[in-house]
Amino acid sequence: MNAPTKKPAPQITALTQPFWDAASKGELRMQKCQSCGHIRFPIGPVCTACLSDKSDWVRMSGRGTVLSHLVFHRAYSPAWKDHVPYSVVMVQLPEGPRMFTDIVDLERKYIDQDLVGRTVEVLFDTVEGDVAVPRFKVAEP
Repeated sequence: MNAPTKKPAPQITALTQPFWDAASKGELRMQKCQSCGHIRFPIGPVCTACLSDKSDWVRMSGRGTVLSHLVFHRAYSPAWKDHVPYSVVMVQLPEGPRMFTDIVDLERKYIDQDLVGRTVEVLFDTVEGDVAVPRFKVAEP
C-alpha cells in the first residue's frame, strides 16, 4: 500500500500570515475591525461592514455550531483519496463568522449522522513544516 498523499499547504500571503502564524500555535484568530468591531472571515484588506482598513487579530473561542453538512464520497483531489467518505460542514462561530471545514472523524462514527446543530471544536492539522490548518471535530457531550 502506498503512503497517503500529502494534503497541500495553503498559499500564505502577507495579508494571511497572522492567521497562519496563530494556527501554528494552536489558536484560531480572525480580523476584528478597529472602527466598527465586525469580525471578518475570509481574511481581507478592508472591513466588509464599514470598509475600514484597520483591524486587530483576535482569538476566537474555537467552538461553533454546524449549520450544514454533506458527505463527500469522491476524492476531488488525489490528496483526499485515502479519506473518502468524509464530512464537510459549515460552522457558525459564536463570534459571527462562518467557516467551511471537514470533520476529523478517524473512527468514522459520525459519517452517517446528520451533524446539523451539533457543537464542534477546532483542532489544528500540521500539513507542512509548522503550517497548521484549522479543522473541526464533534464536541462530545
